[in-house]
Amino acid sequence: MKIAITESEHFSPKGLEKLSEIGSVKLLDCKSEQQLISECIDASVIFIRLKFKISSSIIDQLPNLKYILSATTGTDHIDEDYFASKGGRIVTLKGETEFLESIPSTAEHTWALILSLIKKVPFAFDDVKLGNWNRDGFKNNNLKGKNIAVLGMGRVGKQVAHIASAFGMKIGFYDVLSFESIYERFETPEALFSWADIVTIHIPYTTENDGFINENLLDCLKKEACVINTSRGRVWNENVIAKKLENGLIKGIATDVLCNEFHREDEKNELVTLAKKGLDIVITPHIAGATFESMAMTEEFIVEKFLKK
Repeated sequence: MKIAITESEHFSPKGLEKLSEIGSVKLLDCKSEQQLISECIDASVIFIRLKFKISSSIIDQLPNLKYILSATTGTDHIDEDYFASKGGRIVTLKGETEFLESIPSTAEHTWALILSLIKKVPFAFDDVKLGNWNRDGFKNNNLKGKNIAVLGMGRVGKQVAHIASAFGMKIGFYDVLSFESIYERFETPEALFSWADIVTIHIPYTTENDGFINENLLDCLKKEACVINTSRGRVWNENVIAKKLENGLIKGIATDVLCNEFHREDEKNELVTLAKKGLDIVITPHIAGATFESMAMTEEFIVEKFLKK
């Protein structure tokens, strides 16, 4: 069995050892789709991260490929249906609730984004690097007493809500599932957004959730509200939210994901454009799960899951 790890930097040594016991492992640092294809042409298994979208075109050029391993919960970086139609199998973290509850990185990064945006940390730091010391120019707001709206009270949503309680915030949520909670449940996402000072998005990307945060829902927000996204770029209407911010209809945005993050060279992104103009936007390059500890844990888990197939 030939196995290719397409982005092998800092890959778990334990995971690598396990894979080496069942096949020949090639460690790669693919810089382009063409390199990925040429290097993986004879692989029956590839272990990927999030640098590339494994499209039908790539799949067609990897004739021996039988398994795609990805230490992620989402699969929008893989043409899942097409790969399945070719007889391929995908191994991910989707549905591994018990294990995922031990992974804190996405919730921690959500709070890094919230604090960065609300407390104006990156904007103040950029100004200091210019030689300024403008204390009055970066006044911000307390979190205590503010309404934080959690859209999707799953594993990450619960972790984010737990941390919010330490700040003394009022916590509300909307979820399609019905369950008991110590937090305030809203019956509709519209009611949740109308109430919110901060919305933090934790719904999974699915066909049903494509563009879930649409113009009608965003119209419910207060002008002083902020929106945080550590889910996937396609769960919201990115152009609409950019226009809302540009027109002063919402206060700020912090996101770890973009709609076109797999095609950045091909098309401009409106949020990046507005950020360059100095609007209240914080963007990170899909790094919420990219901690040394969490990546090692998830890679080892995926390897063990694959070995049981």
